[in-house]
Amino acid sequence: MQPGDRIQKSASGRAALAGRSQELPGPLRTLLLMIYGDKTAAEYSEIASRLPAGRDGFQQLITLGLVEVVPTLAGIGGRAPSATPAPAPEEVLHEPMADVAPVTATHTVDEAAQQRLLYPEFVRAVADLGLRGVMLQMKVERAMSAKELLALRDAVEAALGKSKGDAVRIEFSKRVDFLLSQ
Repeated sequence: MQPGDRIQKSASGRAALAGRSQELPGPLRTLLLMIYGDKTAAEYSEIASRLPAGRDGFQQLITLGLVEVVPTLAGIGGRAPSATPAPAPEEVLHEPMADVAPVTATHTVDEAAQQRLLYPEFVRAVADLGLRGVMLQMKVERAMSAKELLALRDAVEAALGKSKGDAVRIEFSKRVDFLLSQ
């Protein structure tokens, strides 16, 4: 992770906040809640330095895999080939996948990419609501697919319209429509 990379909560970070599955100390949980995907790693490091968790706490979040680099549109479409070395001839197995049970996918690649695009937009919209959006923020954090995020769209739009006005609600709606058209 480079200082100029924009970062966001990873899926495990959102799960840690939503289900409290990991025992995160309070200062780390507070810092993780503040990461929305709208700043660079350097900016979040500076914010962390002013909090009880400090820069060490921010580094712990990175080490634990609770934050990740925000994917770009170019990065989502094209994947770099993996650089796995070829096994030595004596390591070649006759039936390498014989004992592996097939796993059915729960989400398509397109839906996963769509979720990665939509999540930061929903987080930014809910963050604009301030304290009024705390419950919506928790619902957005629990949403693990694009379908679950889109189920919250009406609630987010209604809250934005009520709190910030119709212009902000319409702008959010247009941004989500644009992201869905990608």
